[in-house]
Amino acid sequence: MTDDRNDEEILGRALARAVETQDVRETPFESSRLAAHPARRGGSLWQLASVAAVLVAALGIGAWLARPAAPEPVAASPTPTPAATVTPNPTPSVTTGPQPFTLDHDLIYLGRIGLPPVGFHVPIGALAATKEDRIAARVTSLRALRPDAAPPGTRNFLWNNTFQGGVNVTISGELATVDLLLENKPWSVPEIGAEAGIVQQLVYTATEEPGIRAVLFTHDRGQQMRVGEFVFSQPLTRENVSGYRRVDPQLMGEEWVLACSPDPCPSQPIRLTSSHSVDYVAMGVTRFAIQVESGQPPTLQVAPIKMDDSVATWAGKYVLRIDIAGVEANPGLAIVERSPLRAVRSQVDSGHTTYELALDDLRPWRVVVLADPQRIVIDLGGYPASISDTIAVYLPGQGYPPDRQFTVSGLATTFEANVSWRVRDNAQRVVASGTTTASTATSRQWGLFQFPVQVPASVAPGDLWLEVYWVSPANGTEQGLVRVQLKAG
Repeated sequence: MTDDRNDEEILGRALARAVETQDVRETPFESSRLAAHPARRGGSLWQLASVAAVLVAALGIGAWLARPAAPEPVAASPTPTPAATVTPNPTPSVTTGPQPFTLDHDLIYLGRIGLPPVGFHVPIGALAATKEDRIAARVTSLRALRPDAAPPGTRNFLWNNTFQGGVNVTISGELATVDLLLENKPWSVPEIGAEAGIVQQLVYTATEEPGIRAVLFTHDRGQQMRVGEFVFSQPLTRENVSGYRRVDPQLMGEEWVLACSPDPCPSQPIRLTSSHSVDYVAMGVTRFAIQVESGQPPTLQVAPIKMDDSVATWAGKYVLRIDIAGVEANPGLAIVERSPLRAVRSQVDSGHTTYELALDDLRPWRVVVLADPQRIVIDLGGYPASISDTIAVYLPGQGYPPDRQFTVSGLATTFEANVSWRVRDNAQRVVASGTTTASTATSRQWGLFQFPVQVPASVAPGDLWLEVYWVSPANGTEQGLVRVQLKAG
């Protein structure tokens, strides 16, 4: 396994070739997979390339972060439990010392505007012997981390805020209840993004403790805590506050038969290599790529697995497991520690390789199959506001400056690979528009798209909104709309 930036250059060239040369075949909408979603889907890897990949993560509080029109149910979240009914363990939860291949859990989480938080190392392990003490130490460290100590691109929204120390933690199973001493003072949320940032930092930091999956925050001896408009009314998981919306949960954990082209599959051994990157393709995007060095894999499985990170010390809260025919050239465990990717483990057995991506949380993933060289690319995350069930805009990112000329790139899984776009000015008037096609048509596999945008000189300076979507041939409605705000100043 490598972290090779050359892979990304190859993918960029492949994108340009794929978009220019793709032969898009017409398909009646009524018979397409966008008109009806069967429970299971099969297809060809290299010929039809119909690999699916959509996740999703729970909406729940993501509804508050993404501000959709109506809330959706929380998936895989704990049952809401009032603070008064939480029963703490009768004795402190003492755990043993470091184990081989253990992740670094001396972490707090720092905010990023429009993105989930990222881990940052702080030395707490030697100062706390129990789970309760370690959670309290992490939360207290959030208050103490100065802004100049935070890495570029991150923010500590708890610095110089209402919370100045005083934490009481009780644990019941996978749930921690954390009571903060606020002296009945409100949190300060003076800027855009601070409200979501504080909530995300608190939840991710408290649940960094192995074995803790959900947290309920209260203040001043059990009172319900509020941050701006947000109320901690129930226990929260990381998926509840990450900002990602639930997209297509019935596709979680499927197997695809990947027919060879030409058929039958060649008899030569299937040899694989893999690589990974974080925040390199685009901000917030984690990429894992499997390159086929020889042969052609006939099968592929992708499935998320909920992990007990107090037992599997190399894993995160979740593992995205990828099973594929072929032999990885360099199997083993690589500790990554770049949010959300904590580690990558690969194991070979009887001519098959299992890749396991240890993750901070469960977030949307997308599968792309590329040729020349043959690769399976799995992208996770991105800006939550830039991702829908069928469109993912990578560039420009949310908040980028509104240049007169810019290039838009991303992934789509739409009917006949059609992608539409428009640009609105500060008064929400459409000032530019067009259409393009992705590299793959009508498939659960995602295809790549890229197109230039020219904003007319007559448009006054100010914020712009890029909108990317596709139009349903059945009724003409816009589907999968993504809005990217380009901010001036």
